[in-house]
Amino acid sequence: MQMRYLVAGFAGLAALVMADAASAQSTGGTGGTGNGQPTQMWGPSSGRLGRPVGRLTQEQYLFRYESESARRDAALSEQSLVDQHGADRVDLAYRVGALVDLGRCREARAMALEEGDRQMALRVRQTCSGL
Repeated sequence: MQMRYLVAGFAGLAALVMADAASAQSTGGTGGTGNGQPTQMWGPSSGRLGRPVGRLTQEQYLFRYESESARRDAALSEQSLVDQHGADRVDLAYRVGALVDLGRCREARAMALEEGDRQMALRVRQTCSGL
């Protein structure tokens, strides 16, 4: 989630820089105000006056709340996993996951293969580097 905001911030900054460069080309000057002064991107004249730095807007709070709510609604409960995949496979997934968390990926992959779950073994191989 934070990566999305970071990418959006860099995209916004790039758009401001490109707009300033385009303004410089169209006015023949250094861009911005047209009087030879470069546009100040940050500070009192940037339109951010009166807006607390580091605080979220109401739209940003609403977006975060709705995103988190949707994520929680979409999360599967243990009972629904057992209903969907069976208790044996869910138990195997927990055991394999515990081994992966401990860094014992080869053992986790071997356990999945012994139980005949090739899809889980493949997922372990994709998750762990060096296999």
